[in-house]
Amino acid sequence: MMKIKRASLCQGKGSLTHKLRLFTANNVDKTRTKDNIVFVNIPQQEMYDKLFSGAVSEYNARQKRNDRKITVSYYEHQFGRGYSPNVVTSADKRNSFYEDVVKIGDMKDTGVGTVDAETAKAVLTEYTNL
Repeated sequence: MMKIKRASLCQGKGSLTHKLRLFTANNVDKTRTKDNIVFVNIPQQEMYDKLFSGAVSEYNARQKRNDRKITVSYYEHQFGRGYSPNVVTSADKRNSFYEDVVKIGDMKDTGVGTVDAETAKAVLTEYTNL
């Protein structure tokens, strides 16, 4: 049975280059990165299309004037540019990407290779609906 753990959720600005593992921060123990688990990794362009293409189609169907229709991807419409590997901010201060981190325990009480780590992995797998 898993010991009582602290669960934490936070939303940050996020860094696509970090998320995609294109760089490693100085405080990272590189010998442990082999144990990282990526639950979901969908390219930003694909996710925007998946989330917003239906809404854009509905919006365009209601428009009587062609100049009001969205004729580019929603990302380009929102941010005024094509897809970028960096976080982009819209005119109304929305970011193109946010990162949500969900954590159970820490390396001291839920370390890799422990029973609690396997339980935490199972809980997070169910949480992400995989």
